Amino acid sequence: MNLHSLLNGLKYVVLQEVISLKKIEIKGITCHSKRVEYGDVFVCMDGQKMDGHDFMEEAHERGAKAFVIEKMGKHGNLLEFPDDVTVVFVRDTREAYAVMAANYFGHPAEALKIIGITGTKGKTTVAVMIHQMLEAAGNKAGLIGTLGIYDGEEWISTRNTTPDAFTIQEYFDKMKRKGCEYAVMEVSSQGMKQKRVEGIVFYIAVFTNLGEDHVGPGEHASLSEYRYYKSRLFHQCNIGIGNLDDIQIGYIFRRTTCKKYGFTCQDSAARQDTFGKSNILKAEQIQFLMEEGVPVTCFRVNDLFFRLQMPGMFNVYNALAALLVMQCLGVDLREMVQVLYEVSVDGRMERIQCDKNIACYIDYAHNGMSLQNVLLTFRMYQPKRILLVFGCGGNRAKSRRYEMGKAAARFADIILLTTDNPRDENPDKIIREIAEGIDGQRQYKIVPDRREAVAEAVNMAKAGDIVIIAGKGHEKYQEIKGIRYYMDDHELVREAMTGRKEKTQE
Repeated sequence: MNLHSLLNGLKYVVLQEVISLKKIEIKGITCHSKRVEYGDVFVCMDGQKMDGHDFMEEAHERGAKAFVIEKMGKHGNLLEFPDDVTVVFVRDTREAYAVMAANYFGHPAEALKIIGITGTKGKTTVAVMIHQMLEAAGNKAGLIGTLGIYDGEEWISTRNTTPDAFTIQEYFDKMKRKGCEYAVMEVSSQGMKQKRVEGIVFYIAVFTNLGEDHVGPGEHASLSEYRYYKSRLFHQCNIGIGNLDDIQIGYIFRRTTCKKYGFTCQDSAARQDTFGKSNILKAEQIQFLMEEGVPVTCFRVNDLFFRLQMPGMFNVYNALAALLVMQCLGVDLREMVQVLYEVSVDGRMERIQCDKNIACYIDYAHNGMSLQNVLLTFRMYQPKRILLVFGCGGNRAKSRRYEMGKAAARFADIILLTTDNPRDENPDKIIREIAEGIDGQRQYKIVPDRREAVAEAVNMAKAGDIVIIAGKGHEKYQEIKGIRYYMDDHELVREAMTGRKEKTQE
């Protein structure tokens, strides 16, 4: 594609022109200087740690034909450019990157019905529920989120919940070519702030909830900023779906023009004026039951009764969000009763088959709030004991460790402290700091080797117990000193179960 076509839709000024923009053939776009290949355009973004404008020389050496910049100078000096490179100035290079990526792939989003999910908690679960429901209803759909990218045929691992703009457009293009009609994606507040989904019109956008998270260095400056970027998604969608029981719902939909739908587990008459009674989906007769030692969640919507293998009140909300999406798409909810019961989300309150009358779950809870929510959820089912295996990640705030220890002491019966992702820190030091939160309120055991800790918890479990392996969820690695070693909690549990059965047989 020529550079002129690549810049279509942007306001820009050409600062240096080697030849006509229409004659400059561009092979690719990147904002990472080390990924530049001959014939690429290098988009200079000012990031949290590094500024792309400082790496133009490296990009030029690697073969960049053009630069797109948003700064005329740095440190009081005008920027200098090699003579053989075309330089284009724009107001915002993040916006430009998103627009150029869409142009490069021929606007594949226009061929898809894109469903975006945002919120502090529940994005991954709701996205997976919607994806599985769409496929069960006979619709081919892609998925982008924390668990990776599914292009309609295969899974690809990613580092960010919402990837960069070029990656998003690249996989939209693959989804389109592989026959997908829908794309379901998690939309993080950072993704919105960094304009990774700029220009994308979402067919449906979903708001799950908003809590005090992701505020601090490297994330959002304040809760107000965090909330603002969550709300921006509903200014670029046709249909907006929101949690009516969340206190921020009014702000999220303020001054939006999308068609509005809501879901609730409470009496939301006060919001019927905004959403309309016919546009509200309500869960009633909610029950939390133990069936042969396994937690089951039941609820009624209109004349339909649903059962979830995923425990907890928040999964009722997640299910309502997904069901309302399907209702907006014209799917008969009766077809979703069995589908919803069979839904399982990798590392999110995920049940692993265990002995009869013993429930074992893997969950991603890796901070105090999340761990407390998980433990409180399982307390509702009145198990005999809760056995908890967890650690805490390195290179993170010490306060997070203390809060996780505090939550464990209050709501778990047996605690096994182990390693998570120690990263660059001493794992023994991390465990000691978790123990400070327990502070003698409950006995605990330190088992540094995660495999051994899981095995010990599984072997200790008796009928009526719930075993929780927390912290890593879907992750398939343990990060130590910059190296990711393969480790999967699912496999650790299955190995432990095999050992348990062999001991029983002996």
